[in-house]
Amino acid sequence: MNALQKAWLAESVPQCGYCQSGQLMSAAALLAANPRPTRAEIKDHMSANVCRCGTIRACARDRARREGG
Repeated sequence: MNALQKAWLAESVPQCGYCQSGQLMSAAALLAANPRPTRAEIKDHMSANVCRCGTIRACARDRARREGG
């Protein structure tokens, strides 16, 4: 399990399951390209996938902070 997956579970992202696979892949792509995204960058990048619960952005932020980049 990688750092993003651990953050995903720590933030209790798995809720309805509607968006998880697409959001996880989008978050991984964003963090691979930009290890320290701003809130605006996360919001912009992650808005391409529909999420009903809103915990996705917090997870990406948390992972970026934990990894220090």
